[in-house]
Amino acid sequence: MRGSGQTGKKQHHMSRLLHSSARILVLSLALASLSSCMTHHHRVGGGPNGISSSSIRQFYAFFGLMQINEADHQRLTRDMTSYEIITEMSFTDILISAVLWPFTVTSRTVTVRL
Repeated sequence: MRGSGQTGKKQHHMSRLLHSSARILVLSLALASLSSCMTHHHRVGGGPNGISSSSIRQFYAFFGLMQINEADHQRLTRDMTSYEIITEMSFTDILISAVLWPFTVTSRTVTVRL
């Protein structure tokens, strides 16, 4: 009789431990997925004049450690001397990254405002 009470306590303890571990895992994954949701603004010269805006997507492998393609912002600036470069992880990038996550591929959007 004594052994069954101890077994029940151990099972309850293991259940609580697994529940806590699952919470920590879910929270960690949520925080890790949001850590790249940031925007960088770089102003060159006097900044954008409102002429136009162009975007290109930059892809990375191994969760950002290796660049896959070259997002050539200089091609987008067309030799302008005043512009703004915005690098961000947009909602579309989040969706792309969610689909390509098993392949460790992520993306960011580079926008040049002239």
